[in-house]
Amino acid sequence: MKLAFIENRYKTIFWAAIAQELKSFGHQITWLVQNPIFLPDDESVFLAPFPRGTDLHTELDSRSHELHWARAGDRFINYFGGNDHHYNHYRLHIKKWLDDQAPDAVVGESTLFHEFIVIAECLSRGIPYLHPSMPGYPGGRFSVYAYATKEPLGESRDIPPEQDCLAIAESIRKREKIPDYMILPSGREPERNHPQPGSLNDRLIILRGYFQGERYNTPSPLRKWVLDRQTRKHLSTWEQLVSTKAPPKGARFVLYPLQMQPEANIDVWGQRFRDQAKLIGDLADNLPQGWHLLVKVNPKAKYELSAELIDMLQKNTRISPISLTDSMADVFKRVDLVCTVTGTVAVECVLSSKPVVQFGPGIVDNGKGCTLLSEIDRIRDVIQEIESNLFITASDADRIRLVQRLYRTTFPGMVSDPAHLPAVMTRQNVQSVARSISEVAEQCI
Repeated sequence: MKLAFIENRYKTIFWAAIAQELKSFGHQITWLVQNPIFLPDDESVFLAPFPRGTDLHTELDSRSHELHWARAGDRFINYFGGNDHHYNHYRLHIKKWLDDQAPDAVVGESTLFHEFIVIAECLSRGIPYLHPSMPGYPGGRFSVYAYATKEPLGESRDIPPEQDCLAIAESIRKREKIPDYMILPSGREPERNHPQPGSLNDRLIILRGYFQGERYNTPSPLRKWVLDRQTRKHLSTWEQLVSTKAPPKGARFVLYPLQMQPEANIDVWGQRFRDQAKLIGDLADNLPQGWHLLVKVNPKAKYELSAELIDMLQKNTRISPISLTDSMADVFKRVDLVCTVTGTVAVECVLSSKPVVQFGPGIVDNGKGCTLLSEIDRIRDVIQEIESNLFITASDADRIRLVQRLYRTTFPGMVSDPAHLPAVMTRQNVQSVARSISEVAEQCI
Protein backbone atom coordinates (compact mmCIF):
# COMPACT_ATOMS: atom_id res chain seq x y z
CA MET A 1 0.00 0.00 0.00
CA LYS A 2 1.25 3.48 -0.85
CA LEU A 3 0.45 6.18 1.71
CA ALA A 4 0.89 9.90 1.14
CA PHE A 5 1.58 12.45 3.88
CA ILE A 6 0.93 16.19 3.82
CA GLU A 7 3.35 18.63 5.43
CA ASN A 8 1.86 20.69 8.26
CA ARG A 9 4.60 22.65 10.04
CA TYR A 10 5.86 20.89 13.20
CA LYS A 11 3.26 18.15 12.80
CA THR A 12 5.44 17.00 9.89
CA ILE A 13 8.06 15.79 12.40
CA PHE A 14 5.49 13.46 13.93
CA TRP A 15 4.14 12.39 10.53
CA ALA A 16 7.72 11.56 9.48
CA ALA A 17 8.14 9.24 12.48
CA ILE A 18 4.83 7.57 11.64
CA ALA A 19 5.89 7.26 7.99
CA GLN A 20 9.13 5.52 8.97
CA GLU A 21 7.19 3.05 11.10
CA LEU A 22 4.76 2.40 8.25
CA LYS A 23 7.72 1.68 5.97
CA SER A 24 8.74 -1.10 8.37
CA PHE A 25 5.27 -2.59 7.79
CA GLY A 26 6.07 -2.74 4.07
CA HIS A 27 4.17 0.36 2.96
CA GLN A 28 5.47 2.88 0.43
CA ILE A 29 5.51 6.56 1.38
CA THR A 30 5.22 9.76 -0.64
CA TRP A 31 5.09 13.37 0.53
CA LEU A 32 3.60 16.70 -0.49
CA VAL A 33 5.39 19.68 1.07
CA GLN A 34 4.24 23.30 0.84
CA ASN A 35 6.66 24.90 3.34
CA PRO A 36 10.27 23.88 2.61
CA ILE A 37 11.37 24.77 6.17
CA PHE A 38 9.63 21.58 7.30
CA LEU A 39 10.93 19.32 4.55
CA PRO A 40 11.06 15.71 5.85
CA ASP A 41 14.13 13.55 5.38
CA ASP A 42 12.66 11.15 2.86
CA GLU A 43 13.53 10.11 -0.68
CA SER A 44 10.01 10.58 -2.08
CA VAL A 45 9.12 14.22 -1.48
CA PHE A 46 7.38 16.60 -3.85
CA LEU A 47 7.97 20.24 -2.91
CA ALA A 48 5.27 22.40 -4.45
CA PRO A 49 7.04 25.56 -5.67
CA PHE A 50 5.97 29.00 -4.47
CA PRO A 51 3.94 30.77 -7.17
CA ARG A 52 5.38 33.56 -9.27
CA GLY A 53 3.41 36.72 -9.94
CA THR A 54 2.04 35.33 -13.21
CA ASP A 55 0.79 32.23 -11.34
CA LEU A 56 -1.57 34.24 -9.16
CA HIS A 57 -5.20 34.63 -10.21
CA THR A 58 -7.66 37.08 -8.74
CA GLU A 59 -10.70 34.85 -9.38
CA LEU A 60 -11.29 31.18 -8.76
CA ASP A 61 -12.48 28.91 -11.53
CA SER A 62 -16.29 29.20 -11.30
CA ARG A 63 -16.53 25.44 -11.75
CA SER A 64 -14.27 24.73 -8.78
CA HIS A 65 -16.83 24.51 -6.00
CA GLU A 66 -14.32 22.60 -3.89
CA LEU A 67 -11.96 25.57 -3.86
CA HIS A 68 -14.73 27.91 -2.71
CA TRP A 69 -15.38 25.52 0.19
CA ALA A 70 -11.66 25.52 0.96
CA ARG A 71 -11.64 29.29 0.98
CA ALA A 72 -14.40 29.40 3.59
CA GLY A 73 -12.26 27.36 5.99
CA ASP A 74 -8.90 28.98 5.21
CA ARG A 75 -7.57 30.50 8.44
CA PHE A 76 -5.10 32.64 6.52
CA ILE A 77 -8.01 34.36 4.77
CA ASN A 78 -10.33 34.42 7.78
CA TYR A 79 -7.84 35.82 10.30
CA PHE A 80 -4.73 37.12 8.58
CA GLY A 81 -6.03 39.12 5.63
CA GLY A 82 -4.95 36.66 2.95
CA ASN A 83 -6.64 35.76 -0.34
CA ASP A 84 -7.11 32.76 -2.64
CA HIS A 85 -5.09 33.99 -5.63
CA HIS A 86 -2.59 31.13 -5.19
CA TYR A 87 -5.18 28.33 -5.11
CA ASN A 88 -5.16 27.45 -8.80
CA HIS A 89 -1.36 27.35 -8.87
CA TYR A 90 -1.20 24.86 -6.02
CA ARG A 91 -4.13 22.88 -7.34
CA LEU A 92 -2.31 22.20 -10.61
CA HIS A 93 0.75 20.90 -8.74
CA ILE A 94 -1.34 18.84 -6.32
CA LYS A 95 -3.29 17.25 -9.18
CA LYS A 96 -0.02 16.29 -10.90
CA TRP A 97 1.46 14.92 -7.68
CA LEU A 98 -1.59 12.75 -6.99
CA ASP A 99 -1.73 11.53 -10.59
CA ASP A 100 2.00 10.73 -10.68
CA GLN A 101 2.15 9.03 -7.27
CA ALA A 102 -1.34 7.45 -7.22
CA PRO A 103 -1.42 6.87 -3.45
CA ASP A 104 -3.90 4.38 -2.00
CA ALA A 105 -4.67 6.78 0.87
CA VAL A 106 -3.54 10.18 2.12
CA VAL A 107 -2.79 11.11 5.72
CA GLY A 108 -2.93 14.72 6.88
CA GLU A 109 -4.83 17.40 8.75
CA SER A 110 -7.69 19.61 7.57
CA THR A 111 -6.41 22.97 8.75
CA LEU A 112 -4.29 24.60 6.01
CA PHE A 113 -5.26 25.61 2.46
CA HIS A 114 -3.04 23.07 0.69
CA GLU A 115 -4.60 20.28 2.78
CA PHE A 116 -8.07 21.47 1.72
CA ILE A 117 -7.05 21.32 -1.93
CA VAL A 118 -5.63 17.81 -1.48
CA ILE A 119 -8.91 16.78 0.20
CA ALA A 120 -10.94 18.15 -2.71
CA GLU A 121 -8.77 16.31 -5.23
CA CYS A 122 -8.90 13.09 -3.19
CA LEU A 123 -12.68 13.28 -3.12
CA SER A 124 -12.84 13.65 -6.90
CA ARG A 125 -10.54 10.62 -7.33
CA GLY A 126 -12.05 8.42 -4.62
CA ILE A 127 -8.79 8.37 -2.66
CA PRO A 128 -9.37 8.01 1.11
CA TYR A 129 -8.10 10.99 3.12
CA LEU A 130 -7.39 10.17 6.78
CA HIS A 131 -7.23 12.92 9.39
CA PRO A 132 -5.95 11.50 12.72
CA SER A 133 -6.97 13.80 15.57
CA MET A 134 -7.32 13.65 19.35
CA PRO A 135 -10.83 14.34 20.68
CA GLY A 136 -11.24 15.65 24.21
CA TYR A 137 -12.38 12.27 25.58
CA PRO A 138 -11.79 9.50 26.53
CA GLY A 139 -8.13 10.61 26.79
CA GLY A 140 -4.88 9.14 25.49
CA ARG A 141 -6.63 8.08 22.28
CA PHE A 142 -7.21 9.45 18.79
CA SER A 143 -9.85 9.25 16.09
CA VAL A 144 -9.31 9.02 12.34
CA TYR A 145 -11.72 11.35 10.55
CA ALA A 146 -12.73 11.16 6.90
CA TYR A 147 -11.58 14.01 4.66
CA ALA A 148 -12.60 17.37 6.24
CA THR A 149 -15.46 15.93 8.28
CA LYS A 150 -15.84 14.74 11.84
CA GLU A 151 -16.97 11.31 10.63
CA PRO A 152 -14.79 8.68 12.37
CA LEU A 153 -13.28 5.89 10.29
CA GLY A 154 -12.53 2.39 11.50
CA GLU A 155 -13.68 0.76 14.71
CA SER A 156 -11.72 -0.09 17.82
CA ARG A 157 -12.36 -3.29 19.76
CA ASP A 158 -10.73 -2.39 23.10
CA ILE A 159 -13.91 -1.17 24.80
CA PRO A 160 -14.00 -1.30 28.61
CA PRO A 161 -16.68 -3.32 30.44
CA GLU A 162 -19.94 -1.50 31.21
CA GLN A 163 -19.03 -1.05 34.88
CA ASP A 164 -15.76 0.65 33.90
CA CYS A 165 -17.57 2.82 31.33
CA LEU A 166 -19.95 4.06 34.02
CA ALA A 167 -16.96 4.80 36.28
CA ILE A 168 -15.35 6.79 33.44
CA ALA A 169 -18.60 8.71 32.93
CA GLU A 170 -18.63 9.53 36.63
CA SER A 171 -15.00 10.69 36.60
CA ILE A 172 -15.82 13.06 33.71
CA ARG A 173 -18.95 14.29 35.50
CA LYS A 174 -16.93 14.98 38.66
CA ARG A 175 -14.17 16.60 36.56
CA GLU A 176 -11.63 14.13 37.90
CA LYS A 177 -10.90 13.35 34.24
CA ILE A 178 -10.29 16.31 31.93
CA PRO A 179 -9.44 16.57 28.21
CA ASP A 180 -5.81 15.91 27.25
CA TYR A 181 -5.36 19.43 25.91
CA MET A 182 -6.14 20.87 29.36
CA ILE A 183 -3.61 18.73 31.25
CA LEU A 184 -0.67 20.79 32.48
CA PRO A 185 2.90 19.48 32.00
CA SER A 186 3.90 17.12 34.82
CA GLY A 187 7.65 17.47 34.43
CA ARG A 188 7.95 13.80 33.47
CA GLU A 189 7.56 14.38 29.72
CA PRO A 190 10.30 13.21 27.31
CA GLU A 191 13.19 15.57 26.69
CA ARG A 192 12.12 18.36 24.33
CA ASN A 193 13.97 18.20 21.00
CA HIS A 194 11.83 20.86 19.34
CA PRO A 195 11.35 24.54 20.14
CA GLN A 196 8.80 25.64 22.71
CA PRO A 197 5.82 27.25 20.93
CA GLY A 198 6.19 31.02 21.02
CA SER A 199 9.89 30.83 21.94
CA LEU A 200 12.53 32.86 20.11
CA ASN A 201 13.77 29.74 18.33
CA ASP A 202 10.24 28.88 17.21
CA ARG A 203 9.67 32.40 15.88
CA LEU A 204 12.97 32.39 14.01
CA ILE A 205 12.10 29.11 12.29
CA ILE A 206 8.69 30.43 11.20
CA LEU A 207 10.23 33.74 10.10
CA ARG A 208 12.83 31.95 8.01
CA GLY A 209 10.06 30.26 6.04
CA TYR A 210 8.20 33.55 5.69
CA PHE A 211 11.19 35.39 4.24
CA GLN A 212 11.93 32.49 1.89
CA GLY A 213 8.49 32.95 0.35
CA GLU A 214 5.93 31.07 2.50
CA ARG A 215 3.25 33.80 2.59
CA TYR A 216 0.15 31.61 2.17
CA ASN A 217 -0.10 29.92 5.58
CA THR A 218 2.24 32.21 7.51
CA PRO A 219 1.01 35.73 8.37
CA SER A 220 3.32 38.71 8.37
CA PRO A 221 5.11 39.17 11.71
CA LEU A 222 3.54 42.62 12.08
CA ARG A 223 -0.01 41.38 11.56
CA LYS A 224 0.53 38.49 13.96
CA TRP A 225 1.91 40.88 16.59
CA VAL A 226 -1.07 43.22 16.18
CA LEU A 227 -3.59 40.36 16.51
CA ASP A 228 -1.89 38.94 19.59
CA ARG A 229 -1.79 42.40 21.15
CA GLN A 230 -5.50 42.84 20.42
CA THR A 231 -6.23 39.50 22.10
CA ARG A 232 -4.44 40.60 25.27
CA LYS A 233 -6.36 43.87 25.20
CA HIS A 234 -9.68 42.07 24.71
CA LEU A 235 -8.92 39.77 27.66
CA SER A 236 -8.31 42.82 29.86
CA THR A 237 -11.56 44.42 28.68
CA TRP A 238 -13.37 41.14 29.29
CA GLU A 239 -12.43 41.16 32.97
CA GLN A 240 -13.47 44.79 33.29
CA LEU A 241 -16.88 43.92 31.85
CA VAL A 242 -17.29 41.09 34.36
CA SER A 243 -17.42 43.63 37.18
CA THR A 244 -19.89 45.93 35.39
CA LYS A 245 -22.22 43.37 33.78
CA ALA A 246 -23.22 41.04 36.58
CA PRO A 247 -25.90 38.51 35.58
CA PRO A 248 -29.40 39.49 36.73
CA LYS A 249 -30.66 37.90 39.91
CA GLY A 250 -33.53 35.47 39.55
CA ALA A 251 -32.81 34.69 35.88
CA ARG A 252 -32.27 31.25 34.39
CA PHE A 253 -29.02 30.89 32.49
CA VAL A 254 -27.76 29.55 29.18
CA LEU A 255 -24.00 29.04 28.90
CA TYR A 256 -21.99 29.43 25.69
CA PRO A 257 -18.29 28.45 26.11
CA LEU A 258 -16.25 30.12 23.37
CA GLN A 259 -14.29 27.76 21.11
CA MET A 260 -10.74 28.71 20.22
CA GLN A 261 -10.12 30.07 16.73
CA PRO A 262 -8.46 29.36 14.40
CA GLU A 263 -9.27 25.71 14.91
CA ALA A 264 -10.62 23.00 12.59
CA ASN A 265 -13.30 22.12 15.16
CA ILE A 266 -15.29 25.25 14.39
CA ASP A 267 -13.67 26.80 11.29
CA VAL A 268 -14.02 23.60 9.25
CA TRP A 269 -16.33 21.09 10.97
CA GLY A 270 -18.66 23.74 12.37
CA GLN A 271 -18.11 26.17 9.52
CA ARG A 272 -21.71 27.37 9.25
CA PHE A 273 -21.51 28.76 12.79
CA ARG A 274 -17.87 29.84 12.80
CA ASP A 275 -18.81 33.50 13.40
CA GLN A 276 -19.15 33.11 17.16
CA ALA A 277 -19.92 36.80 17.79
CA LYS A 278 -22.97 36.52 15.51
CA LEU A 279 -23.96 33.18 17.02
CA ILE A 280 -23.85 34.63 20.54
CA GLY A 281 -25.91 37.65 19.49
CA ASP A 282 -28.49 35.44 17.78
CA LEU A 283 -28.70 33.18 20.84
CA ALA A 284 -29.29 36.13 23.16
CA ASP A 285 -31.95 37.56 20.84
CA ASN A 286 -33.85 34.26 20.83
CA LEU A 287 -33.92 33.67 24.58
CA PRO A 288 -37.39 33.97 26.14
CA GLN A 289 -38.18 36.33 28.98
CA GLY A 290 -36.45 35.40 32.22
CA TRP A 291 -33.44 33.76 30.53
CA HIS A 292 -29.94 35.24 30.25
CA LEU A 293 -26.83 34.24 28.28
CA LEU A 294 -23.46 33.68 29.99
CA VAL A 295 -20.31 33.51 27.84
CA LYS A 296 -17.11 31.83 29.01
CA VAL A 297 -13.66 32.45 27.52
CA ASN A 298 -11.68 29.52 26.15
CA PRO A 299 -8.69 28.73 28.43
CA LYS A 300 -6.42 29.22 25.40
CA ALA A 301 -8.22 32.27 24.01
CA LYS A 302 -7.10 33.56 20.61
CA TYR A 303 -8.81 35.35 17.76
CA GLU A 304 -12.36 34.36 18.68
CA LEU A 305 -12.09 37.33 21.06
CA SER A 306 -12.93 39.83 18.34
CA ALA A 307 -13.75 43.52 18.54
CA GLU A 308 -17.27 42.63 17.37
CA LEU A 309 -17.74 40.26 20.29
CA ILE A 310 -16.44 42.76 22.85
CA ASP A 311 -18.72 45.45 21.42
CA MET A 312 -21.71 43.11 21.66
CA LEU A 313 -20.92 42.27 25.26
CA GLN A 314 -20.76 45.96 26.08
CA LYS A 315 -24.10 46.79 24.45
CA ASN A 316 -26.32 43.72 24.78
CA THR A 317 -28.05 43.64 28.16
CA ARG A 318 -28.98 39.97 27.74
CA ILE A 319 -25.34 38.76 27.74
CA SER A 320 -22.86 38.61 30.62
CA PRO A 321 -19.20 37.50 30.47
CA ILE A 322 -17.88 34.94 32.95
CA SER A 323 -14.65 35.79 34.76
CA LEU A 324 -11.46 34.14 33.53
CA THR A 325 -10.93 32.85 37.06
CA ASP A 326 -14.27 31.04 37.29
CA SER A 327 -13.95 27.30 36.77
CA MET A 328 -16.26 25.39 34.48
CA ALA A 329 -17.32 23.27 37.46
CA ASP A 330 -18.61 26.37 39.26
CA VAL A 331 -20.31 27.74 36.16
CA PHE A 332 -22.01 24.38 35.50
CA LYS A 333 -23.85 24.62 38.80
CA ARG A 334 -25.36 27.97 37.81
CA VAL A 335 -26.70 27.18 34.34
CA ASP A 336 -29.78 25.35 33.07
CA LEU A 337 -28.62 24.84 29.48
CA VAL A 338 -25.31 24.76 27.58
CA CYS A 339 -24.92 25.59 23.88
CA THR A 340 -21.94 24.68 21.69
CA VAL A 341 -21.01 24.21 18.03
CA THR A 342 -18.56 21.30 18.18
CA GLY A 343 -17.07 21.64 21.67
CA THR A 344 -16.04 18.82 24.00
CA VAL A 345 -18.46 20.33 26.49
CA ALA A 346 -21.28 18.43 24.73
CA VAL A 347 -19.84 15.13 25.98
CA GLU A 348 -19.37 16.57 29.46
CA CYS A 349 -22.98 17.75 29.54
CA VAL A 350 -24.50 14.45 28.46
CA LEU A 351 -22.40 12.55 31.00
CA SER A 352 -23.34 15.11 33.67
CA SER A 353 -27.09 15.11 32.91
CA LYS A 354 -26.91 18.77 31.94
CA PRO A 355 -29.13 19.79 28.99
CA VAL A 356 -27.03 20.73 25.95
CA VAL A 357 -27.69 22.06 22.46
CA GLN A 358 -25.19 21.39 19.68
CA PHE A 359 -25.15 23.24 16.34
CA GLY A 360 -22.35 21.32 14.59
CA PRO A 361 -21.25 17.68 14.20
CA GLY A 362 -20.12 15.64 17.18
CA ILE A 363 -20.01 12.24 18.81
CA VAL A 364 -23.18 12.77 20.86
CA ASP A 365 -26.55 11.72 19.47
CA ASN A 366 -29.65 13.83 19.06
CA GLY A 367 -31.96 12.92 21.90
CA LYS A 368 -31.07 11.65 25.34
CA GLY A 369 -29.33 14.65 26.90
CA CYS A 370 -28.49 16.56 23.72
CA THR A 371 -30.53 18.34 21.07
CA LEU A 372 -28.96 18.98 17.66
CA LEU A 373 -30.20 22.21 16.10
CA SER A 374 -29.68 23.60 12.62
CA GLU A 375 -31.57 26.84 13.30
CA ILE A 376 -30.81 29.08 16.26
CA ASP A 377 -34.38 30.26 16.79
CA ARG A 378 -35.33 26.71 17.77
CA ILE A 379 -33.53 27.30 21.06
CA ARG A 380 -36.92 28.50 22.33
CA ASP A 381 -38.37 25.01 21.85
CA VAL A 382 -35.57 23.48 23.90
CA ILE A 383 -36.02 26.03 26.67
CA GLN A 384 -39.75 25.32 26.72
CA GLU A 385 -38.96 21.63 27.24
CA ILE A 386 -36.65 22.52 30.13
CA GLU A 387 -39.23 24.81 31.73
CA SER A 388 -41.87 22.08 31.40
CA ASN A 389 -39.52 19.41 32.79
CA LEU A 390 -39.85 17.52 29.48
CA PHE A 391 -36.17 17.65 28.45
CA ILE A 392 -34.86 14.10 28.78
CA THR A 393 -31.34 13.81 30.16
CA ALA A 394 -29.15 10.75 29.74
CA SER A 395 -29.77 7.68 31.91
CA ASP A 396 -26.88 5.57 33.19
CA ALA A 397 -27.43 3.22 30.24
CA ASP A 398 -27.18 6.17 27.83
CA ARG A 399 -24.03 7.40 29.55
CA ILE A 400 -22.46 3.96 29.28
CA ARG A 401 -23.31 3.81 25.57
CA LEU A 402 -21.69 7.20 24.98
CA VAL A 403 -18.46 6.15 26.70
CA GLN A 404 -18.49 2.93 24.69
CA ARG A 405 -18.87 5.01 21.53
CA LEU A 406 -15.95 7.21 22.59
CA TYR A 407 -13.76 4.11 22.79
CA ARG A 408 -15.20 2.42 19.70
CA THR A 409 -14.37 5.47 17.53
CA THR A 410 -10.86 6.01 18.93
CA PHE A 411 -7.57 4.13 19.04
CA PRO A 412 -4.75 4.03 21.63
CA GLY A 413 -2.15 6.74 21.13
CA MET A 414 -1.63 10.48 21.01
CA VAL A 415 -1.57 12.62 17.88
CA SER A 416 -0.07 16.10 17.95
CA ASP A 417 2.99 18.06 16.90
CA PRO A 418 6.02 17.42 19.13
CA ALA A 419 6.50 21.13 19.79
CA HIS A 420 3.24 21.21 21.76
CA LEU A 421 3.29 17.61 23.01
CA PRO A 422 6.76 16.00 23.05
CA ALA A 423 5.31 12.73 24.37
CA VAL A 424 3.95 11.87 20.91
CA MET A 425 7.48 11.01 19.80
CA THR A 426 7.98 8.10 22.20
CA ARG A 427 8.65 4.81 20.47
CA GLN A 428 5.58 3.16 21.98
CA ASN A 429 3.26 5.97 20.87
CA VAL A 430 4.63 6.09 17.31
CA GLN A 431 4.21 2.32 16.96
CA SER A 432 0.66 2.41 18.34
CA VAL A 433 -0.50 5.29 16.12
CA ALA A 434 1.16 3.88 12.99
CA ARG A 435 -0.43 0.48 13.55
CA SER A 436 -3.93 1.96 13.81
CA ILE A 437 -3.46 4.26 10.79
CA SER A 438 -2.33 1.26 8.75
CA GLU A 439 -5.37 -0.78 9.81
CA VAL A 440 -7.83 2.04 9.08
CA ALA A 441 -6.22 2.76 5.70
CA GLU A 442 -6.47 -0.90 4.70
CA GLN A 443 -10.16 -0.92 5.64
CA CYS A 444 -10.81 2.19 3.52
CA ILE A 445 -9.22 1.14 0.23
